[in-house]
Amino acid sequence: MDLERAQGVVLRVQPVTESSLVVTWFTREAGKVKTLAKGARRAKSPFRGKIDLFYRDEIVFLRSKRSDLHLLHDCFLEKAHARLRDSVATLTAASYVSELVGAATEMEDANAAIFDLLAETLGRIEKRVNAVLLLWFEVRLLTAAGWQPVWKTETPTGKVLRSVATASAAGAERVKLTEAQLEEARETLWRFWDTEVARPPKIRPLMAQQVRH
Repeated sequence: MDLERAQGVVLRVQPVTESSLVVTWFTREAGKVKTLAKGARRAKSPFRGKIDLFYRDEIVFLRSKRSDLHLLHDCFLEKAHARLRDSVATLTAASYVSELVGAATEMEDANAAIFDLLAETLGRIEKRVNAVLLLWFEVRLLTAAGWQPVWKTETPTGKVLRSVATASAAGAERVKLTEAQLEEARETLWRFWDTEVARPPKIRPLMAQQVRH
């Protein structure tokens, strides 16, 4: 039995039977991976308490030869990000970045930069929700996934997005935007996303309502 190990963040959890789950991970080693967690919904399952949205685990899985759904053999919880569930705003922001990663990536296309970006951003959201951080994440994700945005720096919005894109995560969190600047930056960025990626995240309207600063 040829088992593979990877460090992964849970992007999605889907019940498939009364006892089992299909779990979508974004992993450092293999990119986006789907696994079948047999018996994970049972009270005495060895997976109990180790699989939920945003959890970061070390996973062991057996790769299928017939499909992209692999068998989860074992997992070890590394970080639960429990505080992401403390408020609607933090939960929405975490769901937003996870959905963006799912939309911007293909199955089993390894990209360690995206994994590191996701892990860092979830950790920062857990401490404080920040609207500019989410702009920074989205621009960095587009670049890491192969869509390099080019902004017209002679426009105020272009200058804002270029400044955010070249900042560190900590630097982005220090940027102060007016409500109008934030709206304009979001509109420009989302127009680019919808044109190039063509998979607008479903949770975007809720995120726009919940994350204003």
